[in-house]
Amino acid sequence: MPSITRRTFLGTLAASASVGVAGCSSSCPDSDAPEPSVVVGTGEAGSGFETLPGGAWPSPRFDAGNTGHPPSRRPPTDPSLRWRTTLPAPRVDDARADASAPTVADGQVYLTTGAGAFALALRDGAERWHVDDLTPATTDHYGNELVPPVVDDGRVYVATGAGVVALHADDGTTAWRNTDAAAAGVPTVSGDTLFVPTADGLIGLATDDGSRRWAVDGVNTSLPAVADGTVVVGGEETVALDAATGDRRWSAPVRPEAHPVVADGTVYLGTYEGLVGLRLDDGSERWRVDRGSGRTFSAPVVTPETIYAVERPGEAPDATFALDRGGDGPPDPRWCSYVGDGAVAAAAGGHAFALQSGSSDQRPPPQLVAFTARFGEATWGYATAERPLPPALLDGALVSVTDRGTAVAFGGA
Repeated sequence: MPSITRRTFLGTLAASASVGVAGCSSSCPDSDAPEPSVVVGTGEAGSGFETLPGGAWPSPRFDAGNTGHPPSRRPPTDPSLRWRTTLPAPRVDDARADASAPTVADGQVYLTTGAGAFALALRDGAERWHVDDLTPATTDHYGNELVPPVVDDGRVYVATGAGVVALHADDGTTAWRNTDAAAAGVPTVSGDTLFVPTADGLIGLATDDGSRRWAVDGVNTSLPAVADGTVVVGGEETVALDAATGDRRWSAPVRPEAHPVVADGTVYLGTYEGLVGLRLDDGSERWRVDRGSGRTFSAPVVTPETIYAVERPGEAPDATFALDRGGDGPPDPRWCSYVGDGAVAAAAGGHAFALQSGSSDQRPPPQLVAFTARFGEATWGYATAERPLPPALLDGALVSVTDRGTAVAFGGA
């Protein structure tokens, strides 16, 4: 395993609003993949949880701001495989995956496949209900993969190619359908409004009956971020809209590599020109981390102390970066680690969780890896022959779904 010294970033930062990181010609000081001390996932699964894990993961990035950070949550640090369920997952058009990432609320796990929408018992993975008369939408948010269900206040919102369907969470029966426009991204719920990306722009729907409140054309996003009455979308430029009316508040000439993230009055953007922070109130630039031409950053995971983002340098393997948040100034790199072709998916309780390609000499390789927030050491990994999608992080537990429709749950102190 790479040592802390090798994996702690040693670059020099310039004291300015635009930061260049020197002393590193590749994506990381080392190029070998992390080797977790514990690898789970290939053995027999248990019969379920004796005590149901607490917490919820209602959207694929946890909250309306897309932070990927559930506060006051203890992730599994010594995990065991509690259950495994394989779902029917016929291919949807040319989707890259046959299943969606999971969401979790009120003791149930929700996901979509080409066979429809599913609810599984969080305790043991048993099927609670299945709605088969819908085909989930696909989005390039996860590389043309299926849109996960979004859960809020007893409703499960499923984006489809024919619009949006709201299901009752307890039994999967239909609460309402809106067929005004085909969904083309992951919806976001905030207050009493569901914000739905479409091929033409963004629409705001009332959560109680699905009626349209407003529609804005000409903005593009795979997953909007909502905070403080503002909706932020990212396409060819970054645009902020009034959440109540859809009126444009500001635009910034910054093109995100993926979706925006909003936390504490700042819009965090992984872009083709570095990692950028904008002010939520007016869109002006707070800071920029620029690692040089040809290096892009993924959409970050943001905690009160740390920004996690994957750098894609082009000429070298991708790397997970942990950067210290600090006031209005630019973040300082703390450590980085090889992830191959991967992404940072979530962070909580002193750990960050990254998806990675793994090393070629392991069969199967660990493709979901837990890193310590302070030093970036790999503590455990999930090994699977299939590709895991972004997980749902609960209190003392984690739920993951693979691209072929295998759902698993881990638990452990």
